[in-house]
Amino acid sequence: MPPESRRQTEPVDLEMSCCEDCNEEVLEDGNHHTNSSGDPLCDSCAENYVNCNCGESVHQEDTYEFDGEYFCQGCYDEAVGCCTACDYEMYRDDMHWSDRYGDYLCDDCYDEHENYGQPDWEVFNHSYVVNRNDWVHPDRHFYTRDTFRWIKSKRYVGLELETNFRYDESYGEVQDDLNYTLGSTRDTANSDIYHSLGMSHFVSDGSVTSQRHRYGGELVMRPRRGDRLLHDADFFCRRLEDEWKAYASWKTGLHLHIDVQDYDWVHASVLTLFTKLMEPHIYTWLPKSRYYGSGGQRWGRPVSQAVNDFKYIQDRDSFVEFYYDNGGYTNEKYNDKRYHGLNWHSHFQANQGLEIRYHSGTLQTDKIKYWTKFWTQVVDRSYEIAEDIKDDMGNYATFGDTDMFKSLWVASTINTKLSQISNQFSDFTDVGMSSDVFEYRKKSEVLRRYLGLPKKDRPYLLQPMVHYLRHRANRSCMSLDNIYDVFDIDVDTKCYFRNRKEDLRNLMEEHTATKFYNDVFYNVNTIVEFNKETKTFEYKDIFEDTFLLVNDERYEQRRQMYDQKQMVNYEDYLVNYSAYDTTL
Repeated sequence: MPPESRRQTEPVDLEMSCCEDCNEEVLEDGNHHTNSSGDPLCDSCAENYVNCNCGESVHQEDTYEFDGEYFCQGCYDEAVGCCTACDYEMYRDDMHWSDRYGDYLCDDCYDEHENYGQPDWEVFNHSYVVNRNDWVHPDRHFYTRDTFRWIKSKRYVGLELETNFRYDESYGEVQDDLNYTLGSTRDTANSDIYHSLGMSHFVSDGSVTSQRHRYGGELVMRPRRGDRLLHDADFFCRRLEDEWKAYASWKTGLHLHIDVQDYDWVHASVLTLFTKLMEPHIYTWLPKSRYYGSGGQRWGRPVSQAVNDFKYIQDRDSFVEFYYDNGGYTNEKYNDKRYHGLNWHSHFQANQGLEIRYHSGTLQTDKIKYWTKFWTQVVDRSYEIAEDIKDDMGNYATFGDTDMFKSLWVASTINTKLSQISNQFSDFTDVGMSSDVFEYRKKSEVLRRYLGLPKKDRPYLLQPMVHYLRHRANRSCMSLDNIYDVFDIDVDTKCYFRNRKEDLRNLMEEHTATKFYNDVFYNVNTIVEFNKETKTFEYKDIFEDTFLLVNDERYEQRRQMYDQKQMVNYEDYLVNYSAYDTTL
């Protein structure tokens, strides 16, 4: 028989295995069925499996059905809840947290038992906001015109200057003196109206006094626009120091109230997200007491929401619930949310604009100038970016659907693969612990390429990469250069904050500074930058040693970070991070 004929009749070797459920032989031809662990299934047994939303293939006997969807136990517990008041079962995303019950309620029960109402949130036209004249204005207060040499923004800004006194002073006398003397500098000889031209009040403030700083209060300046704010603030600061022996202790703060009545929920979401991603830098421009607090109270707390929480915002009411941590709004001045550095409560509760409270107290005009320049630029540019995003809002159901947010978040397809990897490899610590070394290496290589990591002589541990991708949005921070670029921060302001950070750093002992910066940046290991053209974020860099290799002896030192998600020391990361500090 010719050789060709012999080759045609030789049997072909096919790989056979047994069905995981019934032991029937299964031909592994690439088209066979498998369960979530990759084990083969025969056609008959495969019919008993359904796919959970997480991508896991689950036996029907082990699934939970709700509203036509099948879930594994973990996904069901996460996605579906039961109203604690009426036992009605529903999706958790549609439920409301109740402080009264300490659990979640359905809509009807929440409205009946817990809902204290929503704030009035009237949105005005942008043109009205930048052209309004109902506060300090040249037409009524006898000065030539508003100028915008230093403060470019056309928004009105009010100031609260907390201060201490060397002696026990009468608030009324301080107020009268400040208003009258400022009024005397206006373009009018009518001394009878001098008191009405200062447009300020001096009020008590118990937070600024202590046994060491016994006397103090707060100067509240009615809103001014542009350079007039700086001119009048400079006058008041000089007068307080020279005539009233005032000073700013570590107990005092500087608060800015910026007119944002043209802001709707999209503008508010954009500004809050940017602030979240800038915040670590902001604290480095401040004394450490503004981060840690004083007297058992933190007067300028960080934004409390994680980045992933932004995806649920879809309208005004949901933004309010988001900001107040799921339904905590009350029409009370001293709602706890007012003590955050980004204070929306002053806008919602008292129509006093967005309050920025991060800053330490000061009677130095330069500090007032640069903080006002910075925040008004942030507010103005955030408004413009939100307007661009709103042009496409017809295509979005939530803020989470915007390209801006999705650029930070892991795509659903990637998240499904991450779930599959987690299910396949229950022990990430070592290739040798895996049941399939080849498959472990293959999955490690896929994630390495996705993250753009350099190729090494050993594969990367899967666990750190999976953990990073699932949480990177919440562990991100904008670079300084990008902050300055996005918000058009001028060179003088950049130099001021750079020098401010250096001066504050030099005032601290080495170990104190190290702890402070590690605390501020403890949750950061990724640099992101916002692209002004595409209106999306781009991941630019990951701190060194975030990802370890298989059998790396340092793994045990960082195990808590990956396994328990506890705070770790980021001192090594911050050394690399300093490269992002702007040099001019």
